Amino acid sequence: MTVLLLSYRGEPLREFGLNDRPLEVGRSRFCDIVIHDSSVADRELLIVPSGGSVYVHRLAGGQVGPACVFPYNEPISVGDQHSLVRLPQVDPAGPRDGHETDALGGDRAEQHGFSLVVGRGAGARSIALGVHPITVGSAPDNDLVLTDRSVSAHHCRVEPCRDRLMIRDLDSLNGTWVHGHRIALGWVFAGSVLRLGRTDLWVVTRDDGKIQPTTEFVAVSEEMVRVMSEVRRYAVIPWPVLVTGESGTGKEGVAQALHEQSSRCRGPFVALNAGGLSRELVESELFGHERGAFTGATQARKGAFERAHKGTLFMDEIGELPLSMQTRLLRVLESWCVRRVGGDVEHPVDVRLICATNRDLKQEVSRGNFRSDLYYRVHRLGISVPPLRNRLADVEPLAQHFLNHAENETGGRVLSTGALDVLIGHHWPGNVRELRNVVCAAAANTSSRTVHAQDIERAIQQLSGFVRPELSDERLFRVLEHHGGNRSAAARALGIPRSTLRDRIKKAAEKTSEEDP
Repeated sequence: MTVLLLSYRGEPLREFGLNDRPLEVGRSRFCDIVIHDSSVADRELLIVPSGGSVYVHRLAGGQVGPACVFPYNEPISVGDQHSLVRLPQVDPAGPRDGHETDALGGDRAEQHGFSLVVGRGAGARSIALGVHPITVGSAPDNDLVLTDRSVSAHHCRVEPCRDRLMIRDLDSLNGTWVHGHRIALGWVFAGSVLRLGRTDLWVVTRDDGKIQPTTEFVAVSEEMVRVMSEVRRYAVIPWPVLVTGESGTGKEGVAQALHEQSSRCRGPFVALNAGGLSRELVESELFGHERGAFTGATQARKGAFERAHKGTLFMDEIGELPLSMQTRLLRVLESWCVRRVGGDVEHPVDVRLICATNRDLKQEVSRGNFRSDLYYRVHRLGISVPPLRNRLADVEPLAQHFLNHAENETGGRVLSTGALDVLIGHHWPGNVRELRNVVCAAAANTSSRTVHAQDIERAIQQLSGFVRPELSDERLFRVLEHHGGNRSAAARALGIPRSTLRDRIKKAAEKTSEEDP
């Protein structure tokens, strides 16, 4: 670890460790090294470890100055009276030849492989990130200029590191948001979504700017952060994945994220809902057919496996697949060759298979409805997506995310505290899909900029035919935990009197004490 020594008028003050991320030096309380000196700018220096060496950038306003090598034992002035010195350290692995005196470039540039993508479809643009930090904002002197009036002049800074990016908010007015969570400083990885004002930026693996992200995840809760961590780990492994969870939790989004973060991201992503096909069509949709194979087959057609060649095939609701098709699917997974309906030729396929189901496939195996050998074929890796009622921390950022995306159709909308309480207290049998429909309907049916509790309640009744389910102790305590133990807030969210909540807590405690030996 490199050590930086801060001195005042030549007298040592304090040492700071420099690990694998940049350090910002200045007078602002948000800097990593804060110097209380009126001659020091709010943001004065950015010190960047990279490629076995250390570099220094002078900061001026929102701009990042040219990089200079920070040598050992040579002080760099900070304001009129302070200085920083890089102290020599013994590296157990030994120095890498040439890195201490190399000009910028070379191996240092090869450490990074990220791009930022702004916009969607044909209007999207990609900005490849190199070794230098960049600033993002609406002012023309930024490295990335956004034409969005809700973006601050110098909104944030992107600081590349070896395998991730550090995002640093520059005291922006509307904040820098990562997956619906406002940050002052934080790491992001490939697949992360940033929101600046009304503009979304996707972090993707650099590939000549040709990768266009389609998957957005709002993951603030511990449960969904765990899911996204599993997605990042499993994306680089070519084995089949079984994604489980209730309807509407986002299983297809998980499959798309696995594809986009994998080495197959340039190949096709083919989605097939096995539960939405008749027994007569499922074989043709999966494996294709030759001309004349059956009535109406006027020309040959590739099936899902052939269309997904060199890419990913996502089979939703695999538990609905008839047993006869399970046998054929197993044969394909053993040989990785498909024979079209009515054909004699076997076509080799190279496909990464991702399956999803809202059923308990283990129970289906025990009941004889699903082949055990197929189960172990498709369930080599598993990801369980929790229901929305078990990750209440995601409700508010998800709701605001949907409002932001519906802004062109409904106008700008924000949620009142009462509306949020109703959202937190709802059981969400339809999960994230139901939340999206409810929030967008409430925004469309109000002329106010603020979405109120009655707007949400009306949308729930209209769209969900809502009948309040029996309140379980588990859900009661989950809502109470979400509100930090505030009984009044929890009671409002659950739509019950505070006295009822108090009595339920008391009964639950008595029940627990009776069950304890």
